[in-house]
Amino acid sequence: LNVKTIGKRIDDTTGGNVGVEPRVSIMYTEMVGRRGYSLERFVDLVSTNAARIMGLYPRKGALAPGSEADITVLDPGKRTIVRKEMLHESDYSPWEGHEVHVWPALTVLRGKIAMENGVLHAAPSDGRLLLRRISEDIRGGAML
Repeated sequence: LNVKTIGKRIDDTTGGNVGVEPRVSIMYTEMVGRRGYSLERFVDLVSTNAARIMGLYPRKGALAPGSEADITVLDPGKRTIVRKEMLHESDYSPWEGHEVHVWPALTVLRGKIAMENGVLHAAPSDGRLLLRRISEDIRGGAML
């Protein structure tokens, strides 16, 4: 919360909230753990369909020849409570105290281990600008 309140003007305040790190765990918990979605449907919604909506499929969102093979492995043995100490961008999270049924154990970026068991192996230079084109079908219709 301290990070959110240091700004005195609109151009020196931070926006949003901490959500990237626990997002896939929260989505899995809600979708698979509580609502009974299949793993296939979960992957379609959070990976394949998301890549299609963003104009990145099949480069992203698929494990197939010619795709970049980015993948995050979720460990169902790491059922945990989200704590702000687990997150890196803020001293506050609305997810504090939220139980999740999985936690990321491994992330592979273009075939290279980017994170394993909470240890970051990637460098900022591993990131890339992804040029994309969102199709008219997506812009003009239902997303899912």
